[in-house]
Amino acid sequence: MKRNALNKIKNNQRLNFAPVAKADTQPLKSGKQNTNGIIMQVAKAYKDRSRKQIQSWRMSLTAIEHIETPRYNRYFDLQDDLVTDGTYKTQVLLRKSATLSINFQIRNRKTGEINELGSELFQQKWFYKYLNTELDSIILGTRIIEFLEFNGHSIKFAVVPPRNTVPSQKRIYPDLGKDKNFIQYDDPIYKPWVIELNPDNHLGLINDIIPNLIWKRNVAQSWAEFCEKFGMPLISATTNNNNSTHIDNVEKQLLALAEASVGVFPEGTTIKFDEANRTDAFNVYSKFIEHNSNEIAGVLVGSNTLGSNESNRSNTEVHERSLDYKISQADRRDITFTVNDELIPLLKLQGYNYLSDDDVFEWIESKEEIDLIQYWTIVQGLMQNYEVEQDWISETFNIPIVGKKQMSEFEGLSQSEIKAKLENGKFMAMLTPILEAVSKLKEHEISDTNKEINNPANKPWKKDYSS
Repeated sequence: MKRNALNKIKNNQRLNFAPVAKADTQPLKSGKQNTNGIIMQVAKAYKDRSRKQIQSWRMSLTAIEHIETPRYNRYFDLQDDLVTDGTYKTQVLLRKSATLSINFQIRNRKTGEINELGSELFQQKWFYKYLNTELDSIILGTRIIEFLEFNGHSIKFAVVPPRNTVPSQKRIYPDLGKDKNFIQYDDPIYKPWVIELNPDNHLGLINDIIPNLIWKRNVAQSWAEFCEKFGMPLISATTNNNNSTHIDNVEKQLLALAEASVGVFPEGTTIKFDEANRTDAFNVYSKFIEHNSNEIAGVLVGSNTLGSNESNRSNTEVHERSLDYKISQADRRDITFTVNDELIPLLKLQGYNYLSDDDVFEWIESKEEIDLIQYWTIVQGLMQNYEVEQDWISETFNIPIVGKKQMSEFEGLSQSEIKAKLENGKFMAMLTPILEAVSKLKEHEISDTNKEINNPANKPWKKDYSS
């Protein structure tokens, strides 16, 4: 008993331990390092992983709405436990991929020129991690990121644990047990290091489907219990012997029979298999899970057919375009605002001088909006009336163009059009020197032929035999 009590005391001491940031951390010689990071002051605490009910979700919302001391830890802990759902993960991956697969660049809004150095800075691993975090903030709610190091293209940041944040008050509580000990992250001293993502929707889109995630998980657990109870037939035995040793032997054989379907029983024992007669059980559980899965997919990607095997191709393509050209475009617009208003000014404060006040972040999405064949058809239509830059065509369609082809005046014309052009005086004047040259060539060939014929050596019948 004493040993158990000591172990409990040690465990409680571990839970109450709060790490403190090291003040004497040396920055890198080639970059800047955040020596007093907020993330190092946040203490880890216990998270409830028990079976969730709708009441736990409502209690978390009540804690958030508290006037004096709002807390978000219950709500974000509930999120962490529910996002393991397979349907949720599939639909979130589709939504994120619709944005992360689009290229981007930094462009000067006044001159229209591409900032090559700025674009190269953003096309690094750290920025894709940033994009993933901002997409998480749209789905899961407000996220606070703190930059830890700036070293050229190597930029490091961390996400402050959401359970320790109170976005409605712009506060971070390193220890949730101490109400008066907090960090005001909107203080100007944190401006070069901290960015708040999605400050307008603290709870995120997931708040609309948390009941569906809870119901789906609980029904799946109940279905598993049902399968354990009624998936296998009930095996019973009757015997006319009430001896305890005899009954224990029968019970032992029954347990073995459930696994091997073979048993040896004492004399006078009767075995009976009782099949479970519940034909509607599959529909009760399966249809309820399917309904909640459709609700989850509808909120996240606007459709329940993108991840379904039963959907047809035409419906899937329509819903895919809705995801790419409506939902994903809205996400990209929100990201553009945050990058231009928050991230680029922060990078300029950290010494990235090749980013000017006129540089803006933009997505390269014109060619992705339509099919490449349709895009080429449009370009061909423009080329009939307008001059189009060869370099742009070569880069856009990945075609190496050396120069313009020299085309004949009659190429692509019908016989009637060629005859009409030949009858035109302009073309006759052009053809006259050609015809004269051909005529002279023929006269020269005839003259050479006559000389050869008149040569006496070539006339054996006129040979002088008298000599």
